[in-house]
Amino acid sequence: MTDPASAASMKPDRPLTGIALMLAAMAMYMITDTIAKYLTDEVSPVQIVWSRYIFYVLYLAPIVLWRGVRRTVATARPAAHVWRSAAMLLSGTCFTISLAHLDLAFAITVAFVSPLFVTALSMVFLGEHVGPRRWAAVVVGFLGVLLVIRPGADFSSWSLLPILSAFLWAISLILTRRTGGDHPLTTLTYTTIVGLVGASIMVVPFWGWPSWQAWALMAFAAAWNLIGLTVMIRAFRHAPASTLAPFSYSQMLWSTLLGWAVFGNIPDLFTYIGGGIIVASGVYVWHRERVRARSQPA
Repeated sequence: MTDPASAASMKPDRPLTGIALMLAAMAMYMITDTIAKYLTDEVSPVQIVWSRYIFYVLYLAPIVLWRGVRRTVATARPAAHVWRSAAMLLSGTCFTISLAHLDLAFAITVAFVSPLFVTALSMVFLGEHVGPRRWAAVVVGFLGVLLVIRPGADFSSWSLLPILSAFLWAISLILTRRTGGDHPLTTLTYTTIVGLVGASIMVVPFWGWPSWQAWALMAFAAAWNLIGLTVMIRAFRHAPASTLAPFSYSQMLWSTLLGWAVFGNIPDLFTYIGGGIIVASGVYVWHRERVRARSQPA
């Protein structure tokens, strides 16, 4: 999944184009997640994650060699890249495992608590001031999550995995702020190397030889994910992050449509209501961050 930080610094010029590209990127990511859920009937979720990094290497290697390995991996913040990549690996693994046990729209809805985690963690790790309004939005957002997962007699412990995935993803985004000055290919390269090493260790007890159809789907999903990343980076070249951030929630719509079309799953009323609360909380946090940014002196 997914780091446009370096591209975000470029001057925005066509916000409508940026929004269209962002919506397309979110749809591409949802296709990747749909394929991952489909494959969990045959392939271990950990092996699905591992295959993604294997194909990343195959796709990125020619570009890295053309650009130059030393030039690509050069960075003033190698530790931040490593920790960020490890958090992304664990986040992706938790989420993919959850897809084997939860409806697609349900997992996506719960995972969208990550922007609220980012707000809470930014105070701890970045020393950013978080005012009472944003804290209130964070609390309301977590109440929305509780409404979706509904702890009680029918509660599934697998529902905690998207929350853990969102927390780890938030950590990776916090670390992204410390690596934002590096070239996107540098970030992708560290993400791929660290992810491949970690996934290769984790996959050993889960290894099984997939069918050629599964290999083909995994290769297609990895390529589609990289295309989605490229489209998202281009989106940030046309519009600022403050404009594009709310449109990431379009994944909820795509997950509902694809979950119904491919798996026949229709979210219940509590998922819709809780998801709406999560989205509203996230958008309000985004709004307050924009207001705070405008009030600060240039």
